[in-house]
Amino acid sequence: MRQSFDSDRSNVYSGSDVTQRSTGPQRRSESPTVTTSDRVVAIHQPNYLPWLGLFHKLSRSDMFVILDDVEYTTNSWTNRNKIKTPDGWTWLTVPVHDTGGPIAEVEIVTSEPWQETHRKSLKHNYGKAKHFDTYADRFMDIYETDWELLGRLNITLLQELIELLDIDCEIVYSSEFDVGSAKTGRLVELCTELEADCYFSGQGAKSYLQPEQFRAADIEIVYQSLEYPEYDQRFDEFIPNLSVVDPLFNVGAETTKELIENA
Repeated sequence: MRQSFDSDRSNVYSGSDVTQRSTGPQRRSESPTVTTSDRVVAIHQPNYLPWLGLFHKLSRSDMFVILDDVEYTTNSWTNRNKIKTPDGWTWLTVPVHDTGGPIAEVEIVTSEPWQETHRKSLKHNYGKAKHFDTYADRFMDIYETDWELLGRLNITLLQELIELLDIDCEIVYSSEFDVGSAKTGRLVELCTELEADCYFSGQGAKSYLQPEQFRAADIEIVYQSLEYPEYDQRFDEFIPNLSVVDPLFNVGAETTKELIENA
């Protein structure tokens, strides 16, 4: 059963600036394996400055579940991502207190000046990129906030990027639902709650998903097929699979959206 943010149940996002985003009528991109009549749901942890592939998922889904109540994994994409430098790629990492527990409750190490480090790194490596000045202030403003929870930071950044890339997809949180199963069962329960016809999954999930559980719930699994596109980057040879800020600063939001739609 879906939980309400206004219910008696405590939610870590209550009272924050993080809100649900429902965009009304959907403009889901066509996929060769998903019909336009299908209700497509994707589910993913809230990653830090995600790569282009996550937005490819969003653009092909009607609803996107932010998996905020699962166990945090140390040094995963949840608290770090890659950007390009003159010497190759490097990590942008948000320092956290790794004490176990769900992603929504992971606390940022506020004594470390990570915001200033990330601001300087983005400006140093992308300051001369063609579109840096167009979008930089939106990120710098977010870095001015004194963030305490990693989940709040990541969701705020995700919503900012969704707006910049003009992607229509309704966002909900797994912590809103009373789901008792784990692993594949949890995904099936969430899809069932959302009346999904299709679960849009990343390729990496093939190694652990149990398709028979989806079949029993009459939910089709479609695996993401993504050919990572090349675009103009600063510095030497092309490096794929970086944070989406790389194409955003280099080629702009409109072209980045085209890259996502055509991937």
